[in-house]
Amino acid sequence: MKDSLKRFQIEKIREKGRGEEETFIIAESPITLFLNGKEVVTLLATPENLKELAVGFLLSEGWLREDKPVEKIEMDPEGVVRVQVKYRNILTEKLFLRRTITSGCGRGTIFYNVLDSLRAKKIRSSLKISQGQVSKLMQELNQRSVLYRQSGSVHGAALATGRRILAFCEDIGRHNAVDKIFGAAFLQGLSTSGKILLTSGRVSSEILVKAVKRRIPFLLSYSGPTALAVNMAREMGVTLVGYVRGKGMRIYSHGERVGR
Repeated sequence: MKDSLKRFQIEKIREKGRGEEETFIIAESPITLFLNGKEVVTLLATPENLKELAVGFLLSEGWLREDKPVEKIEMDPEGVVRVQVKYRNILTEKLFLRRTITSGCGRGTIFYNVLDSLRAKKIRSSLKISQGQVSKLMQELNQRSVLYRQSGSVHGAALATGRRILAFCEDIGRHNAVDKIFGAAFLQGLSTSGKILLTSGRVSSEILVKAVKRRIPFLLSYSGPTALAVNMAREMGVTLVGYVRGKGMRIYSHGERVGR
């Protein structure tokens, strides 16, 4: 966490006047990912949980398979993460340059293929949670957001069951934070299927696609969704709940899974 926060002397203006003050500002670093010696992408990210970010990004983009192990992960001080596996995903390599520029923050573009949403199977889940559980999980997400409280400039994400958070990460990019969660789950041997994804940031279509690909039936956010994300959630069987603040919330799709 030390590397993620930098001290700066700034000027602060209040009603009573202006003066100098020391504050923490979140770090933003270029992180280059290599898979089997081949450069894949450079991301702008908060420099912590970088192994998780690398694995989560490669999973989200189809470079890694959930049923195959990662042989080795190496990091160097220059912001390079090298991932080694014993297989290649030829189709992903061919499609990778067909990218869609989106509303991504942190890395600026998200490289998911638009066909992902068409190939994915609709999620069918009997899992139900109560309104109280939704509020409690979001409260726990906020309590864990240490970097946010110190800098005010990051997003948080978590993977949870109906009762507790299993993994939590923060990053300047909401997509990075989600990928870090998926990477953490993969490295810990946790299945994401049937779990709950929480995020502090806006739910756009690419965040929804990431959840669908990991077979996640619940997506809860402190913020709101885009119209495309709502339509996709309704089509793909995801319970999308936004503006979870205190006991209030807005349910955009498949509200039958949220009890009183």
